[in-house]
Amino acid sequence: MKETLKKLKKMYQHTGYHKKIIALCVLIIVTAIIEIMTVPHIVEKILDIEIPEQNVKGLVLWVCIYIGILLLQCYMVLKHCEMRSLLSRWIKSDLRNAIFEKLQRVKAKFFDQNESGLILQFLQEDTQNSGELFPIRLVEMLVMGLARFGIIVIFLIWTNVQIGFMILGLYALGLGITLLFNRKTMAKISEIRKINTSIYTTINEGIQSFFSIKLLGIVNKRVQILQEKLEEYNRENTKLEKIISTYNAIFTFITSLSTIIIIYFGGLEVLQGVMTYAQIMIMIDYASYLTSEFSWFTRHLTDIKESFFAYGNILELLEETEEEDLEAGEKIKEKITSIAFQHVYFSYNDHKKNIKDVSLDIQENEKIAIIGKTGAGKTTITNLLTRLYEPQKGEILINGKDYREYSISSIRHKIGYIMQEVQIVPNTIIDNIKYVNKQITKEEIIRIFKMLKLHEKIMTLPKGYNSNIYEETDLLSAGEKQIINFARIMAMNPDIIILDEVTSNLSWKNEELIKNAIEKVSKRKNYHYDCT
Repeated sequence: MKETLKKLKKMYQHTGYHKKIIALCVLIIVTAIIEIMTVPHIVEKILDIEIPEQNVKGLVLWVCIYIGILLLQCYMVLKHCEMRSLLSRWIKSDLRNAIFEKLQRVKAKFFDQNESGLILQFLQEDTQNSGELFPIRLVEMLVMGLARFGIIVIFLIWTNVQIGFMILGLYALGLGITLLFNRKTMAKISEIRKINTSIYTTINEGIQSFFSIKLLGIVNKRVQILQEKLEEYNRENTKLEKIISTYNAIFTFITSLSTIIIIYFGGLEVLQGVMTYAQIMIMIDYASYLTSEFSWFTRHLTDIKESFFAYGNILELLEETEEEDLEAGEKIKEKITSIAFQHVYFSYNDHKKNIKDVSLDIQENEKIAIIGKTGAGKTTITNLLTRLYEPQKGEILINGKDYREYSISSIRHKIGYIMQEVQIVPNTIIDNIKYVNKQITKEEIIRIFKMLKLHEKIMTLPKGYNSNIYEETDLLSAGEKQIINFARIMAMNPDIIILDEVTSNLSWKNEELIKNAIEKVSKRKNYHYDCT
């Protein structure tokens, strides 16, 4: 319990909206006190004094006061509902922004160890649940539920001590049953969460591998896999609903006994002249409120644990080890003239060495091709050179110095990396080049594309260089889009160029286009060309 409260405090501090959450709670409590403690007094005055005494002026006065209190209460309810909604939206937005920024800074190993479905769940369900933890779920449970429940119980005990404590005993029994069933529901929710992560992963794989799935003719198989997961998800949710329904039935039976207690024991006291009919009516009315307020509390026990679990996961992600400060270390001011791998060992996990005792010596203006079968470690060498990963043994030297002494940003700025997969920024052709060099002019961009023999094709497009090739995907072929990557490299003007199977799966015409681009960008450059 102590550890849970410690984590909850950490989450509360992380939201950044402490004063607003406290103000929200105060507003709701004040609203509850006005409603619960003043309205019964007014009703009792009207029924027991003004009506029996036929005092019209007094009746009108109390009715006007009652209307005024109701209007004030409506205004306060409107304000706290608005505050809850805004706070929830702000927290969700802040969390999504923090997660996205974190994902840009985490080490590459994070993506090796976590499924894409889990990352999607962080951004969607977990942020949704976490954003509702304090302004909605905890506020509804502790303030709208528990606090209002306490105020009503105090009112009932103040009205009649014996009846008040008997009703309180019923709800204590209901709380025990709630906690018992809550354990079962949380275990089931944990199972459902794992299935849901698997569903996200399957959907994401289906989107990313759309063309492969089509070409391999396994659409029906992939659909069947997803259907099986959805059926399992529905089965587990049905079991959860049965647990909740059983609990609701038992709880409703127990709490409904409060009305019988009030009618019987209150009736006896009316006969003895201790209580009035108005007091019994008010007690019955407020006893029914108790069930509603207790439901706020019990219903959110499961929701809060789900939100608590989700926020905990997000905080763990936000505390994930990041890359070193990209600017930390010495900047590479001079041109890179040599790269050396000296007995380098590296493994993505502890079970298999991806590269073992690799040594390379690359000098200025050399062109190197690394050839090997899939999984031989070709891309791993590139990942090490760009410091996405670092060797577990051995050294990598740039200009004769351990490359870890240089800042990561300065190393990456000196390396141009063209992957097999085409990378297009959601905007125009010009924006796709300015993405890497904001200072470059349109004239310089045109000159680059003329060298790459794509200028004439671009000029045939409806908007020329202002064409949005991300939204209108059929304007350029796959090979022509790959030229965009080459144009970026020329705009960067790096010392080293790495080509990762850039001519694979291209037509003869596009391959010739790429070969021309390779010739242009590799002139007086170092480059490493991966191939199978």
